[in-house]
Amino acid sequence: MEIEVISDTNLKKVINVIRPAKYNNVSYRFCVSGDALRLANKHKESIPHYLQAIMKDRNNVDAYIGIAHSYKAIENYEKALHYFKLANSKETRFELLLEIGMCNFALSRYEDALQDFMSAIKLSPDNLDAQTWLALTHEELEEYSMAFLIYDNMIERHPEYLNAYINKGTLEMSIDQYQEATGTFSQVIKINPDFYKAYFGIALCFDKLGMFNDAKRYYTKFINLKPQAEVADFVRARINKISALKRPRYSHLSLVN
Repeated sequence: MEIEVISDTNLKKVINVIRPAKYNNVSYRFCVSGDALRLANKHKESIPHYLQAIMKDRNNVDAYIGIAHSYKAIENYEKALHYFKLANSKETRFELLLEIGMCNFALSRYEDALQDFMSAIKLSPDNLDAQTWLALTHEELEEYSMAFLIYDNMIERHPEYLNAYINKGTLEMSIDQYQEATGTFSQVIKINPDFYKAYFGIALCFDKLGMFNDAKRYYTKFINLKPQAEVADFVRARINKISALKRPRYSHLSLVN
């Protein structure tokens, strides 16, 4: 049986059918090489490729987004913000507004971040990530009532979204509302009994409230679920210290009227 040999000309025609037209664009090829490096966690190395892609085509939105992600990965939030904004100016997207907000948040520009997240939510009202970032920004601005309002709204509309409970409980702890926080973390356990962070939160609250036996109980539940946790040494130390607490001794005479 003879095998038909495809000529170079026919091969090029086949490739052109399979690949999109922009594949042969020089800017696109630089962008693809930048993406490959970025996905291999070679973020610094990817940046020159994206810059070349942008120089060849100022409208290559993917190149702006790629270089922004690379700068964000190396924590150069100023440059990441710059390129996310350039991408958004050419093509407004929800995810770009969210990224712009996160960069402003990282740069402690909370008022700007607030506006960015609100703009993102207008494009995607039910996105829980955007709502969470909005609440966290209100926390940084010490607008706690607004943060609680957002968390409560998320919990009411999405009771399965555990991060809303965790963030709310963490905020309650940060403003010394330990009793309230235990209730919030307990709701998490009702939904997912294996969610170890909730046990740790409750244990810390009871510890702060001086309810040491309850604290020990929840520390133990936490360490049983997550024995290799980063805070494991702290938890074991607290369990040992609570266990060693001296209980008051009563003489027989003290019990006699």
